[in-house]
Formats: sequence, structure tokens, C-alpha cells
Amino acid sequence: MFGNDEQEIPENGDTSVPSRLLYPLPEVAELLGGITERQVHRYIARGELKSRKLGRRRLVHRDDIQEFIKTHATVDAA
Repeated sequence: MFGNDEQEIPENGDTSVPSRLLYPLPEVAELLGGITERQVHRYIARGELKSRKLGRRRLVHRDDIQEFIKTHATVDAA
């Protein structure tokens, strides 16, 4: 339904999200650098990450993932 094909997360610092529109929370956790699903729930509860309910599933739109990355990314001073 939402595509179960495996997609690699780029390691080159690219913050773009693969082409599907909606992602379940376990995949969002992986896209956000392998954080826990519990942390994703915390970001949603605090309003820092938007999500949608579709039936019993909670999903995050790819644009909301990209926006979250932009607002939470930090640049290390070298």
C-alpha cells in the first residue's frame, strides 16, 4: 500500500528523504539517524514533528521529516 521496498539512507549528509509520501514511525526513526521510535513519539507529542493518523496507523509525511531535519540539524564547527 505505501511501498515496502527497502531504500538506503544516504550517508553523504544529504537530508532529502526517499520518494514515498508517508512513513510509519519505525521508518521515521531510521530516517532520523537511527533514533528510537520512542523518541519519535516524544517529538510528535511535543509538536516538533507533525504526524497523521490513517486508520490505526500513525504516519509522517516526507515534507514534515525534511522540515524537522532542517530545524533540528546542527553543523559541527571543524
